[in-house]
Amino acid sequence: MKKFLKITAIVLVILVAVIILIPIIFKGKIIEMAKEEANNNLNAKVEFVDFNLSLIKNFPNISAELEGLSIVGIDTFATDTLVKFKKFKATLDFISVISGNEIKVKRIFLDEPVINIKVLQNGTANYDIAKEDTSSISDETTNDETGDSNFKINLKKFEIKNGNIIYDDKESDIYAKMENLNFILSGDMTEDITNLDINMLIDSLTVKSEGIKYLNKVKTKFDSELKADLENSIYTFKENELKLNEITLGFDGFVEMPEEDIIMDLTFNTKESKFKDALSMVPAVYKSDFEDVTTSGEFKMDGYAKGTYNDTLMPAYGVNILIKNAYFKYPDLPKSVENINVNMKVDAKEGSGDDMTINIKKASMTMAKNPINISAFIHMTAEDVGMSGKIKGKVDLNSVKDVIPADNMDLTGIITADISFKGNLSDIENENYEKFDAKGNFGIQKMNVNMSDMPKINIQKADMNFSPQFVYLKQFDAKIGKSDLRLSGKVNNLFSYVFKDELLSGTFSFNSDFIDVDELMNVGSSDSESGTEDGTSSESEVVEIPGNLDFTLNSSLKKIVYDKLTITNAVGKIIIKDSKLDMQQLKMDMLGGSMTMNGSYDTKNISKPFADFNMSINNFNIAETSKAFLSIKRFAPVIENCTGDISANISLQSILDNEMMPVLKSLMSTGDLSSGNLSIRNNKLFEKLANRTKQNKFKSPRLNNLDLSYFIDNGNLTVKPSKFKIGDSEIKFGGTQNIDKGLNFDIGMVLPKGIAGGLIDKFSTKSSKENVGVNARIGGTADEPKIVGFTSAITEGAFEQVEEVKNEVKEKATKIIEEARIRADKIIKVAENQANTIRAKADNAGKKLISEAENQGNKLIKQAKNPISKKAAEVSKKKLVDQAKKQANNLNSSADKQARSIINSAKNKADKIVNDAKKRAGN
Repeated sequence: MKKFLKITAIVLVILVAVIILIPIIFKGKIIEMAKEEANNNLNAKVEFVDFNLSLIKNFPNISAELEGLSIVGIDTFATDTLVKFKKFKATLDFISVISGNEIKVKRIFLDEPVINIKVLQNGTANYDIAKEDTSSISDETTNDETGDSNFKINLKKFEIKNGNIIYDDKESDIYAKMENLNFILSGDMTEDITNLDINMLIDSLTVKSEGIKYLNKVKTKFDSELKADLENSIYTFKENELKLNEITLGFDGFVEMPEEDIIMDLTFNTKESKFKDALSMVPAVYKSDFEDVTTSGEFKMDGYAKGTYNDTLMPAYGVNILIKNAYFKYPDLPKSVENINVNMKVDAKEGSGDDMTINIKKASMTMAKNPINISAFIHMTAEDVGMSGKIKGKVDLNSVKDVIPADNMDLTGIITADISFKGNLSDIENENYEKFDAKGNFGIQKMNVNMSDMPKINIQKADMNFSPQFVYLKQFDAKIGKSDLRLSGKVNNLFSYVFKDELLSGTFSFNSDFIDVDELMNVGSSDSESGTEDGTSSESEVVEIPGNLDFTLNSSLKKIVYDKLTITNAVGKIIIKDSKLDMQQLKMDMLGGSMTMNGSYDTKNISKPFADFNMSINNFNIAETSKAFLSIKRFAPVIENCTGDISANISLQSILDNEMMPVLKSLMSTGDLSSGNLSIRNNKLFEKLANRTKQNKFKSPRLNNLDLSYFIDNGNLTVKPSKFKIGDSEIKFGGTQNIDKGLNFDIGMVLPKGIAGGLIDKFSTKSSKENVGVNARIGGTADEPKIVGFTSAITEGAFEQVEEVKNEVKEKATKIIEEARIRADKIIKVAENQANTIRAKADNAGKKLISEAENQGNKLIKQAKNPISKKAAEVSKKKLVDQAKKQANNLNSSADKQARSIINSAKNKADKIVNDAKKRAGN
């Protein structure tokens, strides 16, 4: 027995030792495999603080834990954190780890994950970080060895604790944000058919699309049991409940996901029918004291989604909402909202929107004795949009605070509306305005909005009149904080913009006595979705210009304050069109002088906004310019210690970063700078030059008749050889500064022979002249310039590199023009291909119309039972074919017009690219 106990004790000790030592033994192996997997499969930077293994926590499985895991993108997304976890835990199959062939993952736990998904307008996504499989398909051995991952998912539980997720898709214009997400998915996922339990709780869910917030900080709970056919990817709802604030929905049906398609047949309805549940979805109403609100009335909602969802298809869907004789009142407020009635039905028989009906039979309420009534019927098809509706009501904003608690907000003013419309959108598009009835007005009087952390908003008067042709903005007189705005003009194509997302155009007179840009840019920033320090979002601060606007603002702005800059008497034309802001002959007084600017700010590619400006500057005060434009110091730190005035003609093109500053590697600029009274003080270079040459005039030099020409190519500065005077001495100056601020300049000057001899090795004393030419070579950096050395004789030394600089500039100029022409040719070629495609599609569509008309006519003739009806059918066929030919001609004419417009636009753009390149090249 003693021997048995002894052996047993030894075995137990060995087992305990194994349990403790195995994680240590295999820790390095698993770390190496994890890093190898990341490096082999991801185009991203993967980092983690620590990695731990344990056999004790989930014996006999191994527990693996990564602390501080982060995945950061590269290239376009180099500054974006895609994923960040406090802890990432996984339970690994013990035997699979020992065998080393593949590691099976049974459970995954994410602790406080931060996930920031971004899709740019061009479709580039930051989550697309998987490397392409470059292994040969035909080489089966290679594929077997390298193509398969060493990790296999054998999950039974997936859990997220306190997660924050942002999905920002600019291509589809969808934004979603989940705050404090807790999620558990459990079930035996090794079986072909199993039951999956889902439990999800989100403290705050926001969903926004095309500027409309469909859900705004909604508390969301979802509990569901799904029957899962994992082999065929079919998921059938069994018991389930979705709760949005106080609305509880139930689902029936299934979702099938074969490959890339999602096939669904779902119905949903409210499990409870209380108006209070619907009220909870109104953010202003859903407050901490919501439970004490007195309500009455019925609420019902149901709907369906049936069909296939993929990149080109949408399922059919529908929603019915009914609110009947509802009422609510807060206990501590004197007034109520009564007579709330909503009867609304949305039915999209084709998810594409080609057959969609929105029927608002009634939407009405009386708020503090102010009645509001809305009704509308809209039928959208591929061919047309038929519509009718009425909006009539009055809202006294003074009474809002008597109905809804308005913490930190004060509202006053009157809003009135009396608008009606009826007709087909095609009548407006075809300018048959007499067939479309639209009339009415919308007005605001003495409206004040006072909110914490925001400048006060005062709309003294806004008056809009509606007609089929346009909306006439008779007057808009407002003040936001310190800024005043006055607008008047016409808005065209409003109905096509609303129903078809087509171009909204308008021309306005825009006047102001004072605009504080800094204050306006901060409006709404306290409730921004742009992100926090913990990395929950890195949404760009770039100002985006909408692509479906075409506005012309004839502007007259007396004073503008922006950062450290004050601008006065700004007059000119501002055009907002095609995701671009154009400034035409915009004249202004600033920095002690004046400027005329022509240029554009282009956001077609929002990830790389582009600035293209030409500026004519007259007598800018250099000291003020240095304070206002910090970026100038990047190229010329000397400007900080300069006084005097400067004039310039500057052309500048650059991609802008998230802070709207030029990306130096993309910066292209040419310019001429001149000054008659430029003085430089406390400058390191000139102080060194004064000490070395023993010329006091260099210590605080005054530059007379300065006339410099420069060229910036991808952030590298070249100053063309030029002359100016310091005192009565002529100075020659030229050279380069690279993007890293490295200097390579020459300063040519005339010095007494005795001083020159002390500066230059092998100085020739044969000259009979008392003063000789000396060239100072300047190196170091713009922040720490150095005098590298001196050479003698201006003709031999001081600009011996001038020809090299000239040749280098010439080569760069030729290269820029050549690249511009290649780019221009490419743009024209793409446009021509696009135009040909448009013409071909129109031609095919026209032929199809004629063919269908002939077939329909033949069918009518075939169905005719007697000579009379047959003759009538032949006449009908002729009419059908003639009408189809007319439609085909219209299609071809419209396509040709569109094609010519595309080609002309491309040629104009191509010409501009080449001309701009010539300007940059100095031609």
